Amino acid sequence: MIAMLSEKRRNDLLAHVRTRRTVSVEDLAELLDVSVSTVRRDLDALDGHGLLRRVHGGAMALDGGPDEPPIAERSIANPGEKRRIAAEAAKLVSPGGVILLTGGSTTAQMVPHLVTVPGLTVVTNSVAIAYAIGTASATTQVLVLGGLMRNAELSLLGHLTTQALTDLRIDAGFFSAYGVDPAYGMLGAHLAEAETDRSMIAAATRLVVLADHTKFTRRSAVRIAPLSGIDTLVTDTRTPPGAVTALRTAGVTVVTA
Repeated sequence: MIAMLSEKRRNDLLAHVRTRRTVSVEDLAELLDVSVSTVRRDLDALDGHGLLRRVHGGAMALDGGPDEPPIAERSIANPGEKRRIAAEAAKLVSPGGVILLTGGSTTAQMVPHLVTVPGLTVVTNSVAIAYAIGTASATTQVLVLGGLMRNAELSLLGHLTTQALTDLRIDAGFFSAYGVDPAYGMLGAHLAEAETDRSMIAAATRLVVLADHTKFTRRSAVRIAPLSGIDTLVTDTRTPPGAVTALRTAGVTVVTA
């Protein structure tokens, strides 16, 4: 319980820093109703993870704005939920199948489960996913889509990526969502990635979206897929019941982990 409270506090603290860009230790202590020493320890820990910059008397947000958390932050946020979601999503993978796995902090958690599936082929545009599977299994076949690499995410994008999809038969695509709007669909954070994501979705027979409860509070002008395009959404038990009902009403199969 203590660890969970600490994780939530640090997530809240980081959100304040990213929103205000620069904030003092005293202001954070007042906002979070904790001691100054606790804030200092949290800031030091977050600075150590590369999630903010510690400065005298407070902290500064890293460049890049508040819209999409950096990959390092996403990797440590809600780890328990992501592991459970990934394990549940992996149950949808059949032996001998061909799946597409995009980069993301939740899809990455599927790797330990996927390497035990006999005869599986994984298609990915993520260098990180390919490396993780390749170092964990000598038998899982990995097909890496080419393209221009987005360095911050180690993902491959663009014409070469979409062109490589034309000759592939993919049973299911597994996507980590930036956000989910129960009335609008799966949301993305970057226009540059949107076209590649849509092409990968079109190449797959089924679309499986992985999204923890925090993804339902995000908003974006970039829609990756409408609700009608989502076959299954895997989430956690903290997702608002109203959102789950809306998705099921729209015909999406919702699995809670």
